[in-house]
Amino acid sequence: MILNEIIQAICPLQVVGCTNDLQLDIRHLLTDSRQIGNEPEATLFFALKTDKNDGAKYIPQLIKRGVRTFVVTQNQYSYISGIEDWNTIILVEDVLAALQQLAIYKRSLYKGPVIGITGSNGKTVVKEWLYQLLKEDYRITRSPRSYNSQIGVPLSVWQLSEQTELAIFEAGISEMGEMSRLQPMIQPTIGVITYIGTEHGENFPSLEAKRAEKMLLFAGCKTIVEDPTHQNIRTCAGVMRTLGYDEDTIAKRILQQTHETILEVNLRKVVENVKYYRSLLRSETMLTCMVKAFGYGAGSVEVSHALQGCGMVDYLAVAVADEGVELRKAGITLPIVVMDPEVSAMDAIIENNLEPNIYSMQSLENIIQAVEAKGLDHYPIHIKIDSGMHRLGFYREEMEVLAARLSTQKAVRVRSFFSHLAGSDEAQFDDFTHQQAKYFSACVEDVQCTRDEGRGTKEEKILKHICNTAGIERFPEYHFDMCRIGIGMYGISFAGTPLRNVCTLRTTILSIKTVPAGETIGYGRHTTLTEARTIAVIPIGYADGFDRRLSNYAGEVIVRGQKCPVVGNICMDQAMIDITGTDAQVGDNVEIFGDKQPLQHLADLLGTIPYEILTSVSRRVQRVYFYE
Repeated sequence: MILNEIIQAICPLQVVGCTNDLQLDIRHLLTDSRQIGNEPEATLFFALKTDKNDGAKYIPQLIKRGVRTFVVTQNQYSYISGIEDWNTIILVEDVLAALQQLAIYKRSLYKGPVIGITGSNGKTVVKEWLYQLLKEDYRITRSPRSYNSQIGVPLSVWQLSEQTELAIFEAGISEMGEMSRLQPMIQPTIGVITYIGTEHGENFPSLEAKRAEKMLLFAGCKTIVEDPTHQNIRTCAGVMRTLGYDEDTIAKRILQQTHETILEVNLRKVVENVKYYRSLLRSETMLTCMVKAFGYGAGSVEVSHALQGCGMVDYLAVAVADEGVELRKAGITLPIVVMDPEVSAMDAIIENNLEPNIYSMQSLENIIQAVEAKGLDHYPIHIKIDSGMHRLGFYREEMEVLAARLSTQKAVRVRSFFSHLAGSDEAQFDDFTHQQAKYFSACVEDVQCTRDEGRGTKEEKILKHICNTAGIERFPEYHFDMCRIGIGMYGISFAGTPLRNVCTLRTTILSIKTVPAGETIGYGRHTTLTEARTIAVIPIGYADGFDRRLSNYAGEVIVRGQKCPVVGNICMDQAMIDITGTDAQVGDNVEIFGDKQPLQHLADLLGTIPYEILTSVSRRVQRVYFYE
């Protein structure tokens, strides 16, 4: 949308600064300075002010990164005083109201069908299911993740374009009076109610008042879909009927959808778990989140966006350069450490502003040469100390040589020294953990002293970090300047703290049959039935990450709240379970791990660790993300 058209839609008090670019094509709206993308010159920043922060104070940083157009109030003008001549400043009474007014205008330009979804929970799941069910027939614009708030809705509506054939937007409220502001932006032609309960109801006088507030979304709505059983799939079927689909098509698509094996990832719970670990640290202690190995199987891009947006994370860390490059292309701007940088990837590391782990003199020389070849200097690196893990890293006797080499070059600067605890999750290794921390601190002290002596002056503070997830909980004395969290983000605590489950691996029942006594189940005939049993087939196998060691009664799944054993050998794409005595039906959900069967329980059954279970879920398993 042309900037001048945006200005007319917002009706500002005044436009100051550079007015030569009013024909600029604005393609991106920005409310969080950390989320800046690859087209800063085509970005309009709305400087929202909250009780805790003021977006206007980040304007100078955004200008340095290429943003040139801003929406501010008169009270925020001091942040841009003196730099307005080469930037376009749109002055308004209320920045949030201006953002919402722009969304109302954008919605007025779209004449196609709009599905508006509200409810206490299930909004994101229904939206994503509808997208999967309808994407064959429509070019769909939908709310990103769970963008359903006073800020999220206008950012969602902004995505409407001439190519949009169907829009699906969520609307979430937390207090009275909010829906009347969301409704003009969404203006649904088809309304969807998932379920209205007591969740998040603390700011409503009653459940009836909450329902009445939510129903305001549907003012002027032609059709409202609400399934009395509040089953998400039945709700989706109702929407499809409203759009004119016949029953055969609905049944076929829903059958196809429900037969898929999916990994549900609740990004809100990721943030809540990070908040718990953050609460254990001093306010000045920084936090790095590990998003390597496809974000521990949960999806590195989506998890990284959630972490970047929560405001509690200072660094991300990946295993190899390609993972970091993927995050940069997806708009992640947080600093990213590459833990295992390949020699061949040095150019990609530098070009994408990634920070390599240096673990040997050769790896140091590699990065120095690569940086010098590009004519750069003071490029940030991180030095790995081998304090007892004996994987990668420098020994203490190498510190003098390391310090000397660092002092004779200007290509790189040390951002941090770090090491890795080998047994911080087990009390039997506590003495060794203390030994590691002592050794690590001595190494850092050796290097720092040598560098100070060589240069005669102290340089900027170099960060120290050694604590992983378990170390954060069990060794507060070693939090130092920064800590790293990995599996803890997904609900694992080594101190027994009940955290939030993030990932649920679920599938559905494909078929059910009664198998007579004396018959065998599966490859190898390892399960022989002693009596007639009801056997169900589920579309998940070891190629999906359903470990074959759970075969033949070694493992179990959850069907309608009941534990059902795995029978026969798990196949590549399917498995068999015994559902005798249940009232399970074809199409029922089957939980492999999740709220009812914790990840740690499954790991204990297999004699392994939760990391392996999560990272074993193959890429062919669809990930479904939501914020609920």
